[in-house]
Amino acid sequence: MPWDDKTKGSGPWGGDGKGSGGGEGGSPWNRPSGGGDKGGGGNKESPDLEEQMRRMQERFRQRRGGSGGGGGRRRGTGGAQMPNFGPLGFLVVGGVVLLSWLSTGIVIVDPTQQAAVFRFGKWQTNFGPGLHFHLPAPIENHTLLNVETRNEKRIGSSQEESLMLTQDENIVDIQFSVFWKIDTANPENFLLNVRDPELAVEQVAESVMREVVGKTSLQNIITTERDTVQQSVAAQTQALLDEYRTGVEILSISIGKSDPPQQVIEAFNDVNVAEQDAETRTNQATQFANEIVPQARGTAQRLLQEAEAYRDRVIADAGGEASRFDQIYEEYRKAPRVTRERMYLETMERVLGRTDKMILDQNSGAVPYLPLERTRRPATTPNNGDQ
Repeated sequence: MPWDDKTKGSGPWGGDGKGSGGGEGGSPWNRPSGGGDKGGGGNKESPDLEEQMRRMQERFRQRRGGSGGGGGRRRGTGGAQMPNFGPLGFLVVGGVVLLSWLSTGIVIVDPTQQAAVFRFGKWQTNFGPGLHFHLPAPIENHTLLNVETRNEKRIGSSQEESLMLTQDENIVDIQFSVFWKIDTANPENFLLNVRDPELAVEQVAESVMREVVGKTSLQNIITTERDTVQQSVAAQTQALLDEYRTGVEILSISIGKSDPPQQVIEAFNDVNVAEQDAETRTNQATQFANEIVPQARGTAQRLLQEAEAYRDRVIADAGGEASRFDQIYEEYRKAPRVTRERMYLETMERVLGRTDKMILDQNSGAVPYLPLERTRRPATTPNNGDQ
């Protein structure tokens, strides 16, 4: 019922709006919950607010529904006015809505990104850096991927991940990092084929690391073959991820820690010290052998050469003596007397040539008591020129 209904009063509650107590035309806020006034305007009971609000809502619903008599809605009497759009207004609103819908097909891709476009959930194409357009949503939508971002996944923070068994049945504590990024060739695989690509990278890298460590000895892992292990793990991880079509590219594997378990690290260090001492002693023995063996071999070679020279000299001397004897015998057979005299003279020459000699002639009248020891020549040491 409109507020300007003329049936009873001019107020919306059917009264004259003067606030008189009691009566049918009074305001509901002044109407007692009991039954009228007591004592001509004495103490009044508080109204039921929930009931009054419900009645107000019912009256407003009736007014908006067009019920009630009288002159209907009028300007300036507090009635709500519905907006009156013309054809031009509807065209403007429709154009704005259309432009907002078409703007969902605009794609701005940064230089480090690619956009995968899907039509009703099926992949269609990839957009590189720049401004691109596709059909508006929900026909087509897109997902931006940071294909140049370098991601890192650390593995080995807990003992369940870090403890691994080596080829020589030892345990090694390994902590390593996997550096990866989204494959720029097929970035849509990163979204379509694996539910959690980062978890897949972690599990595949850990599995491959355990396989490679199981084929390598403990000493090699912690000393000389760390680079070989890293390269092997990276290659095998990439091959397995490509087989799964995860859209992930492995950049590198970096081993941060590779030590024996904490419980046995002291004993392992003692073993390492003993091995280093053994290696030092072995090197010293090898150095000593390298010095002594060549000297011994040189001495042996010299003795062999001297023995061979002595043998050749003795053989040559014996051969010369035999040849000289044969020649003398041949001459003796031809002239025995002459040969004997010659041999006697040569023998006396060799014997007397090394002694002092004094010849006394009986006819010279020499004194028989001549001190012969004074007539001997003093022994002289021959110099280099006399030799």
